[in-house]
Amino acid sequence: MNQTSPSRYPSLPQAWGIFGIFVAVSLGLGLMFGTLLPAIGIRNQSIINFIMYNVSLPLVIWIAWRLKPSPGPGERFLYFNRIRSSLYIIFLFLALSLNVILDPLTTAIPMPEYIEKLFAMLTRRDIWTFLTVGITGPILEEVLFRGIILDGFLNRYKPGKAIFWSALLFGLFHMNPWQFIPAFLIGFLLGYIYMKTRSLIPVITIHIINNSFSYLMVYIFGEDVQSYRDIFPESGSYLMLLGVALLIFIVCLGRLIKTIRKEAHFVPAFQLKQ
Repeated sequence: MNQTSPSRYPSLPQAWGIFGIFVAVSLGLGLMFGTLLPAIGIRNQSIINFIMYNVSLPLVIWIAWRLKPSPGPGERFLYFNRIRSSLYIIFLFLALSLNVILDPLTTAIPMPEYIEKLFAMLTRRDIWTFLTVGITGPILEEVLFRGIILDGFLNRYKPGKAIFWSALLFGLFHMNPWQFIPAFLIGFLLGYIYMKTRSLIPVITIHIINNSFSYLMVYIFGEDVQSYRDIFPESGSYLMLLGVALLIFIVCLGRLIKTIRKEAHFVPAFQLKQ
């Protein structure tokens, strides 16, 4: 009977290499598609963004996968362990509350007007933006950062170091200071959950809820909305929103930690082999 052999790929230097590949691929394909697609009549920026993102990131994932050393006997690639159905309610409120309490961090650094216009352009109210931000983005990012990078780190380094570096890379992946700190903190939480469950299902679920809710706020209140302060301009109502969200987050996180600590193991739903 084959024994499952954990992969020790990638190491930290290899992960930085993967990040460098992402930057190079994004810049290269961005220039190519930014020129080619308008030339063939595709001028909708949301469609262009959708195509660029959903070509560049799968390509990076494929390259990272191909760089992986030959697998040992029974070695697994990408884990989708089953999660107790009651946890999905916790995931829902955890993600929504986290989305709110991280809001002050996104506005901590003053944003120049031209950057605000750029963010507004990238968060248009259409199906292509929703698919990129709310669906394919979370899935692809979790496969790369938790399924490949963090999974390898956990087999090489102590858990704290593994989660920290994977979260740092995830923050840098967003390539702007306004999203770095929130992305780092989200990456740290998702890293902890992945470490405890060894499953992409919960982290993808939380990521989809978080991003989809952000898109929903833009869809409802307009593309100029970059913060909950724009929706709740009065300090009292804004602070009350943050306080309620923080309370919900603490309760949900405590419940989540308590539940996953009780689990002796998580039943594999399916796993991919290299």
